[in-house]
Amino acid sequence: MSRFHQIIPNPIISLRDVEVDFDGYKALNNITIDFPFKGVQFIIGPNGAGKTTILDAICGRVKTSKGIIVYKSEIEIQNKKPESIVHLGISRKFQNPTIFNTQTVFENMKLALITGKNTLWYLFSSKITQEQHDIIDETLAKLNLLEVKHAISGSLSHGQKQWLEIAMSIINKPELLLVDEPIAGMSPNERDKTGELLTQIAQERTVFVVEHDMKFVSNFSTSVLVMHEGRIIDNGTFDKIVNNQEVIEIYLGRQK
Repeated sequence: MSRFHQIIPNPIISLRDVEVDFDGYKALNNITIDFPFKGVQFIIGPNGAGKTTILDAICGRVKTSKGIIVYKSEIEIQNKKPESIVHLGISRKFQNPTIFNTQTVFENMKLALITGKNTLWYLFSSKITQEQHDIIDETLAKLNLLEVKHAISGSLSHGQKQWLEIAMSIINKPELLLVDEPIAGMSPNERDKTGELLTQIAQERTVFVVEHDMKFVSNFSTSVLVMHEGRIIDNGTFDKIVNNQEVIEIYLGRQK
């Protein structure tokens, strides 16, 4: 068992002896950890540490070669398809926005809301209920996008596109949101706004964030997981991990 593993009552996600092997290279190497409900859990570490791979393993984009991943203490998800995992309540936002630039903000939200149906047909040929309209408006309001509801998505700023994809990721009310480098390419103001939005979102669910910007991690983390070469180096508060000499030597020293 990992020296950083602590038993957490009713965790949102648990990894037990998880390995991901890419032709002999262990991108995840015997990972055992529990993550609590709610809060912003940052995952940091050098390139190749396994940060994105741990998100990929949780959402089903890569298969584990060993170990189990348990959702909400009862559902093993390591062998499930990504679409099945989404329907369980786990959503993923990738580093680059994957929105439909030629469609309006509202139409992108509509597509996200009815994921799993014949989406193109549904988008252009079907009406949605007033309740669904209200859900879209409520979600856009949370991400400060309601005023651009009818704008073509390709006309949005880079930060707004990122926020739109976050809105699309939470519209079906997942309990776990996985986010990969959300502030890349953003202005300082957009970065702060993104941190505030993620903090707000994490009041209702758990948010995992892969990130390199240590100021952003410091300002908005509930807890920080440090990885190196597929292993966990430390896990805890920001103040705890920045005083770990191993973390300083492996990662933080390179940030200066």
